[in-house]
Amino acid sequence: MSPAKILASVFPQPIQYQSRKRNLQRFLKLPQISIKVLWFPLIKYWIRQEQTGRGLNREQRRQLKKLKHQKYGYWIIAMDRTQWKGRNVFMVSIIWRTHALPLYWEALNHQGNSDLKTQKRLLKAVLHLFKNYPVLVLGDREFHSPKFADWLESKGVCFALRQKKDLHFQAALDQEYQVLKDIGFKPGMSQFYQGVLCNKGDSLGPFNVAVYWKRKYRHKGPKEPWYILTNLPTLQQALDVYCCRWGIEQLFKDCKTGGYNLEQAKVNETRFLALVLLIAIAYSLATLQGKWLKKFRIDVYVGRIKEHKDKTPRQSDFSLGLYGQRWKYGMELWADWALNLIALKPHKRLYFQRGFYALSLLQQAL
Repeated sequence: MSPAKILASVFPQPIQYQSRKRNLQRFLKLPQISIKVLWFPLIKYWIRQEQTGRGLNREQRRQLKKLKHQKYGYWIIAMDRTQWKGRNVFMVSIIWRTHALPLYWEALNHQGNSDLKTQKRLLKAVLHLFKNYPVLVLGDREFHSPKFADWLESKGVCFALRQKKDLHFQAALDQEYQVLKDIGFKPGMSQFYQGVLCNKGDSLGPFNVAVYWKRKYRHKGPKEPWYILTNLPTLQQALDVYCCRWGIEQLFKDCKTGGYNLEQAKVNETRFLALVLLIAIAYSLATLQGKWLKKFRIDVYVGRIKEHKDKTPRQSDFSLGLYGQRWKYGMELWADWALNLIALKPHKRLYFQRGFYALSLLQQAL
């Protein structure tokens, strides 16, 4: 079922379904339902709260410095593009732990990759939100242009942009230009070139180029290395921050089949962008709710947690946030039956008391 139909089915109005659907359609066309009017002020407030630690005690502020979204002291921004039911959507997001939270998006009027002019225009709107904070921009091979890297450098922004294998660079002034694919890297190798110039005709730079090819295990591994153009000072920093880019892939999955089924939406472009805005708000709230559950260690009551043999958590912060809401609503809806079942197991009284305490914490957060 499409998200629009789901919203119409739960829209809090005592009217017929078709009337609720029409009301929702008119609501999605309101001019106030826009990114710059509604979403940007919320993002600015959230950034300011996270940066200053307002409302937190001393210990919580100390823990704030360890959060992954400020790795190496930067706010990490990821850029990517995806196809949603024939719509070519450009998305800019902020990395939050293993996820990414939406910042700005736009439906492009063409298929395929975005051009340099579009990339600059869309990113400029986001950089304005972080004008007082250090920012690091991540991009995959669609954003491989050294001209784009040079523009970021002129803005005082750090970056880590994955390159194609045909990048031409000059490692030293007394050397000829080389092509990455001709150097002969093999699995298990890594290299860090400092102060290189890119594009033989333009001589853009100086930049750094990080090369890393993960070692194969049991004849399995990536088919090619990472080539990362960056202005970060070390190989390890470039690799660490680029790994954070996969959070935006998780965001796309959650907004599509993993959570909101956005691909099923059959609306015009105006309503589509408004619908994405509502999803961005709901997604951010659910993700932050999941983070809160982990912080107070009540995630064990909500969903599946990481076990000793698991390499990654079984559920993300977003998923835990959704499951927490479902558990709370279920306990409220079936409260009488739940109490009757509890009365049949008096030997479990202490465990039930702990569960009710966890539920009370969850209700306070919601």
